[in-house]
Amino acid sequence: MGVLVHLGLDTVQLKGEGFTAHVAKGDHVEAGQPVISYDVPAIVAAGHNPIIPVVVIDKKPEDITLDDVITAGGQLATEQELFVVNN
Repeated sequence: MGVLVHLGLDTVQLKGEGFTAHVAKGDHVEAGQPVISYDVPAIVAAGHNPIIPVVVIDKKPEDITLDDVITAGGQLATEQELFVVNN
């Protein structure tokens, strides 16, 4: 299963400006460990939407259970579970 997390819309145009990587490709990461952070006010000031799309790849919708906060259109708290893959 793959998960694509994209920080902001069209932010690739910023060429890394406003983003800070906390790990490198190939590093082992643990649950809850920061991987990357970004400066939301700088993203907005540059004219970009700071929304964070999360896309689960290679799974069917029925294999994924979303947190009730998400299905109600709310916002997650830090380290709150986003979804569970059932298979």
